[in-house]
Amino acid sequence: MNYKNIFLKVVVFLCFLSMSFGQDYKDVFISIGTGPIDGVFYPAGTAISEIIKKVGYNSSACSTAGSGENIDLIIDKKIEMAIAMSDTVYQAYYGVGAYKGKGPIKNLNCITGLHPNYTQIVTLRDSNVKTFKDLKGKRIGIGIYNSGVELNARLLYEAHDMKYSDSEISYGTPGELIEQLKNHILDAIFLTNTVPTDIIYNLSLEMPINFVAIEDEGIEKLREKWPFFFKEKITKEDYNIEKDIQTVAVQNLLLVDRNLPEGIVYDITKAFFENIEEVRCSNLGIRRNVSIENYDKNVDIPFHKGALKYYKDKGIR
Repeated sequence: MNYKNIFLKVVVFLCFLSMSFGQDYKDVFISIGTGPIDGVFYPAGTAISEIIKKVGYNSSACSTAGSGENIDLIIDKKIEMAIAMSDTVYQAYYGVGAYKGKGPIKNLNCITGLHPNYTQIVTLRDSNVKTFKDLKGKRIGIGIYNSGVELNARLLYEAHDMKYSDSEISYGTPGELIEQLKNHILDAIFLTNTVPTDIIYNLSLEMPINFVAIEDEGIEKLREKWPFFFKEKITKEDYNIEKDIQTVAVQNLLLVDRNLPEGIVYDITKAFFENIEEVRCSNLGIRRNVSIENYDKNVDIPFHKGALKYYKDKGIR
């Protein structure tokens, strides 16, 4: 038996497999979960999808309810990537809070941190809602059920020793909630998003608005249990308001299914940063914050090995 010939045939066969299946993933379809069309996640996800197409992959961005639904879609293998708020991601990855008994969900990996989402509790300036406790007995909009906004609201109610039952809760998209606030159907609305957010800025040009401040006591209690929150300010320059307002923020993350091959995620990460201006153009808040230098800022879950390889190749990891 000619073992040398057999060995050579095996090597050739393995090389063929490698070329056919090892790095040639161009027929893979990359679906990206975003958020409501009138939010910030959707245009950002659309820009990322177009970047992914540039390197030869099929891709599309799909409108969803936001962070919570995006994570569920990754779990169910219906999408490969998503944009999600770090508070929702943290709870899912570690199986705590809203995901207690459902997790831990360890197939969530990060490609890069994106930009902070500020808790923006919007009221009309003549409203008698001035503090978080003033939400008691009031009509409050908290986003789409199981969205990042809604999960964010849950944690804030908890940190202030309150429950949803203390308010008259309504669910809806950002656009729906803004309209209900304008028409005095709601007293205040949660829109956890970038600053400035176009939909809130446009409202501030139509009528005087204000924001409910998150005081130090509430922030301290919040961070004791949920360290991914950090203190931020909504400034007079961001919107047409009378004074700066203290609030909290969480980081947005570009998520990926851990099971997506390393080669694909490396290509996506490389393409993202080589075409980063296209993502920055989608929103002013993104333009201010998204950069390769900030890739790991406020990220509390592991990075995908394909993304890590890119950062190592760039000498920043």
